[in-house]
Amino acid sequence: MIPRRILYLTHYAELYGANRSLLDLLVAAKNTGAVEPFVVLAADGPLCAELERADIAHAVVPFVPWMHKRVYSGGAHHRLVQRMRFRRQARERDRVNNGLLPAIVDLGRKHGAQAIHTNSAVIGLGGPVARALGVPHIWHIRELPFLHYGFSVDGGMRRYARELRQAQAVLAISQAVVDDMRAFTRGIGNVHLVPDGVITTARWQLLGGKAVAPTPEAGFHFLLAALFHASKGQAEAVEAFAEVYRMHPQVRLCLAGGGRSDDLRALVRRLGLEAVVRFPGFVDDIIPLMTRSHVLLQCSRHEALGRVTLEAMACGLPVIGHASGATPELMEDEVTGSLYDRPERLVQHMVRLVQDEPLRVRMGEAGRARIPGHYTVEAMLERTLARYESVLNG
Repeated sequence: MIPRRILYLTHYAELYGANRSLLDLLVAAKNTGAVEPFVVLAADGPLCAELERADIAHAVVPFVPWMHKRVYSGGAHHRLVQRMRFRRQARERDRVNNGLLPAIVDLGRKHGAQAIHTNSAVIGLGGPVARALGVPHIWHIRELPFLHYGFSVDGGMRRYARELRQAQAVLAISQAVVDDMRAFTRGIGNVHLVPDGVITTARWQLLGGKAVAPTPEAGFHFLLAALFHASKGQAEAVEAFAEVYRMHPQVRLCLAGGGRSDDLRALVRRLGLEAVVRFPGFVDDIIPLMTRSHVLLQCSRHEALGRVTLEAMACGLPVIGHASGATPELMEDEVTGSLYDRPERLVQHMVRLVQDEPLRVRMGEAGRARIPGHYTVEAMLERTLARYESVLNG
């Protein structure tokens, strides 16, 4: 097998969901001999260390995303001034990226890149790089950028839609992402559903009975693992947990993740929960933490996939998830967990799973059974390689 030479673009260097899924794909593709990857990152960081460990070539070129959140305030005059400032900032980002484009193209040419694989919707450089090299552009859309983050696109939605249409293949991690793109990009026909794989088949098998019947620490443990951000729903989870704690004082809550948590810690103090809510920070491998937990809370709004939801299911944990985005795709309501659409329902589901151990075990077993063949690293690799071959042989 002659490996395909692919250049990958990623806009950050932390090991959050998009980059963790990319890393799993790269390692699997390289180990099977199917791909010789080269990764261009916008910054140095933990992903670089992992790439070095896996002997994957990479370089740092400080390009900037083309999607950002714009917040307007004040009266009409203030909003006009703000709009003009946002446009200036967008032009400056375009200037920076245009200046860095030749460096990325040169890296692609030296690698002998046969295609460009862009790892996020927020990266607008993939298409220009691919066109400059005369190779296909494969665009991996891993977000609901407007619903989840409230982003705006430098140059407007028409610019984004035009780049999506020009890509030779668009890989969407969920049907929710497909539907979101088609809502504003009419006639797009190059979209392919490629869900993330969150665990290898071998590791799923090794978890075995430990996943279905975890041995948690003393008490009953809820887990929420996500970057600290308003859209992730940590504050709602804490407020719901406070009500559950008043009824069941044996419960505990773990809030794992990176980012700014000052406001959330203040809320925990205000509710008098310091002794029962812990903040372990960013966790490199979430699986061991899950095997010490009873239930995962997925409170994120408009999640494009929810890697942590699938990891919990692989570990045999029932999931209580917000009924938005891709979460209803991943879990079957009242089978692998429970969906909620308002805070009081979240509290009710939490209380029920504290009280009903047989239900909790049944839901965990049902969720675990959904992983093989659908959400493994091997399944993700197979679907991605099929897209590569289709594009490169087309």
